[in-house]
Amino acid sequence: MSKIFKYDLKIILLKPYVFAMLIVELIYSYLILSSEIILGISDTAPFSGWSFGAFLGKTTMVSLLVSFFILSNLYSKRQKKVSVLADVTGFSIRKRMLIRNVIIGGFFLLSNLLIFVEGCIFLYAIFGKIYIGTYIVEWLLITIPCLFIMLGVGNLIGRISPALVYIFMAVIIVMAVILRGFGIDINGANYFEVVSAALESLKGGETPFTITPQYLCTRLMYMIFGIVALIAVSMRVGEKSRISFEK
Repeated sequence: MSKIFKYDLKIILLKPYVFAMLIVELIYSYLILSSEIILGISDTAPFSGWSFGAFLGKTTMVSLLVSFFILSNLYSKRQKKVSVLADVTGFSIRKRMLIRNVIIGGFFLLSNLLIFVEGCIFLYAIFGKIYIGTYIVEWLLITIPCLFIMLGVGNLIGRISPALVYIFMAVIIVMAVILRGFGIDINGANYFEVVSAALESLKGGETPFTITPQYLCTRLMYMIFGIVALIAVSMRVGEKSRISFEK
């Protein structure tokens, strides 16, 4: 299994364009920090939960799209031919998918962790104050549902056609940009901007950071949806393995 892991790691992540995209993510994060977050979201403090949550949400969308793009490459015609050769060796298709999910999921978590650290260092260096406990909760609420959506939905529709992955990426952008007032964006950024602005206009002035039950339910629903999709594709792969074995 270790040889298969090293091989998949090489063909999935150890490529120049992957490192380039990771650098772009970090540069984009810095630009968001230095242009929007440093001013504070809806007149809140730059180091408040509102501002840091908006930062995490905005940057997570980029890392999510990058991870979707990497995952879509697994279902290209070239990679499918390579997979057929690997399947001939008798290695379980389900285990192969698990290894690939660990690699891509690990990349997504690592990139989001680097963004988290970058944000904390930036804010502490300038303001000398951060709320690390609040930031960790926000990171988990934003990152974990996105992780399962990416792996579950990405694999499920990618097995049908890689083009569907790109269409779903467009849907993510539409939900985040055009439908921002509905607070249904998968990356979870709009809540921090919309709710903080609403509370400011209602109460006048900066309001204490809070996470509403509605937001928690939305994040939980996305996570469950992603898990169900991941289980569905795993069962489908297992069924395919049994049919191939019987033949």
